[in-house]
Amino acid sequence: MSDPMHSPTSGVLAAAATGVEEFITSRGGDVERIAGRSGLSTGQFALPTDRLDLTAYCRLFEEAAHETHDGNLGLWFGQQFQPEMLGLVGYIALLSATAEEAVRNLASHFGYHQGNTHTRVIEQGNGLLRLEYTILDPSITRRRQDAELTMGMFCNILRHAMGPHWVPETVMFEHQRPEQAHEHTEAFQADIRFDQSTNALLFRRSGLERPMPKANAAMLDIMRASLISLSRTHQGNGQVASAPPLKEQITTIIRAGLAERCCTLSDIAQRMNMPAWTLQRRLAQFDLSFGTLLEEVRYAEACRYLSQPGTDMGEIALALGYTETSAFSRAFRKWSGASPRAWREQHPCKPPSSGPS
Repeated sequence: MSDPMHSPTSGVLAAAATGVEEFITSRGGDVERIAGRSGLSTGQFALPTDRLDLTAYCRLFEEAAHETHDGNLGLWFGQQFQPEMLGLVGYIALLSATAEEAVRNLASHFGYHQGNTHTRVIEQGNGLLRLEYTILDPSITRRRQDAELTMGMFCNILRHAMGPHWVPETVMFEHQRPEQAHEHTEAFQADIRFDQSTNALLFRRSGLERPMPKANAAMLDIMRASLISLSRTHQGNGQVASAPPLKEQITTIIRAGLAERCCTLSDIAQRMNMPAWTLQRRLAQFDLSFGTLLEEVRYAEACRYLSQPGTDMGEIALALGYTETSAFSRAFRKWSGASPRAWREQHPCKPPSSGPS
């Protein structure tokens, strides 16, 4: 099996930049100049369903932080960013039945909103859930501002059900601890950790059965179909060079279900609201095999975990849905030709990347 694939180009829907012109201007920045240096024009922010280059989008906030001398600009942009501003994927969360369903739908559909990005919800233990977010594009090294604004966006989705004073238990960031880190504690009112293996929110499962105030199953289906259709349109226009949308959707849902051992063909079909035979037929249209996709995702996730310091084999096996470490070891040797321990020795753990503030 080849090494895990990454899409050669990355995009994000322009809805993610809703209100950015006014916000940067209010902080004393020249948004036209900042956008130009980032490889964007302000006209690209006008239509939420247009697609922006993800590298340029991340650079926009890094440049804005530099020009305004506000290293925490992304942090505060995310705090004021409401789910409606996020466009289709924001409404998919808002129209979900419960707060937990909102989080899971957000994670499983975020790949349509933003390419080359890893999002998933996993059981952390002790009654905690963990919502992870990581940009997978290795060329995007300056992404601190994006991570901080995205965690704020995600918090605001939960607050729609849990109330305006809801706070997570812990907020994790990949990047190093910046100056004025006390502002992060002020913004999130939570334990803040830097130099982590991923960006993530940790929060209690208790209370997540609360209904979303705007829950609407019929409208949710429309928004979901619209987001998927839009992703196909962008692909057809050559704006995104990526795997077929169906493959992206299935691999995202498999990632979300691995730790919960909910990643059979029937499990995935149920999450996609279709019979298993329909999903199998759609896969066949793309010459795809569910079993092969499951192994590809497990292999990619195994490599990611093995590249992180401090993760032992038992933890990795459980995270990938294996009941025994030996079963994981046999599978990994089949994929890579080496045992997990040998692979880790050949691929030393790298320190978390961080962009300048």
